[in-house]
Amino acid sequence: MLDKLNQPFPDKADLKQSLLTIFWVGVFVGLFLFLIRPFNIEGPWADLAWASVGFGAVTVVFGWAFELATRYVFRIQTDGPRWTLGKWILMSTVLVVWIALGNYLFVNFLSGWRAAGYFNFIRMIGYTSLIGIFPVALSGVVIQLRAAKQNEDVATDISDHLKAEKVEHTGKTIVLEPENGQQLVLNVSDVRYVEAMQNYVTVWYLKDGKPHKEMLRATVGFMEEQFAQTDVIRCHRSYLVNVDCIEKVSGNAQGLRLQLLDVSDVEIPVSRSFIPKVRALLD
Repeated sequence: MLDKLNQPFPDKADLKQSLLTIFWVGVFVGLFLFLIRPFNIEGPWADLAWASVGFGAVTVVFGWAFELATRYVFRIQTDGPRWTLGKWILMSTVLVVWIALGNYLFVNFLSGWRAAGYFNFIRMIGYTSLIGIFPVALSGVVIQLRAAKQNEDVATDISDHLKAEKVEHTGKTIVLEPENGQQLVLNVSDVRYVEAMQNYVTVWYLKDGKPHKEMLRATVGFMEEQFAQTDVIRCHRSYLVNVDCIEKVSGNAQGLRLQLLDVSDVEIPVSRSFIPKVRALLD
């Protein structure tokens, strides 16, 4: 079980998709409460329909606030090998407690704070957890297994394609000129990958037949523009890769991992959103 919790978990969806998902979760909560009627949620402070709508709305509003805070205030990294199933479950548990606080405030606002108190807050956490935590944990395992299976299938398909269709390509010369006056002249076929680190990028390429790196003051977006119309493409938020140099492909829940010619000790990540682009170019 510990190994499962430490396995990579799929990257978080973009903001629009995450907010839409939270909205539908709120709709589900409202319908569930209205149809199943657990915990005697209706009372003198609100009838069943308004209580169900209110709890659903609290889920949406507090869920959206949590999503925006984790992205733009706390800047929690939800990609890369450090983002695991265990961390996702922990974050989801914090979200459930946060929504429980919203439910507690909602009930007390409508009841004139007659339900205030430590015991009632703990009870609200329990009620919210019964509805939310176990489905969240189960859905996390399902999401992880499904994403891993899909990416492993894609990796196998691409690997078979590489074995059958590998062709040598001749590159063209490109001049990289960041704004600070640096200049790097390369043959595109020698480039292996580009890695971004804040305001700098490291370009890995072959020099005299051996791997060599050069650090430039530039952004990954700038490098993507420089390598436009070549086979060096963006495959991750922080990486560009020369698809002509892909030697081996593997998959996990977060996407693909690429091993390249001459730098096989490094694995380049491919985010889920970039998989179609990499696959199309290889085809």
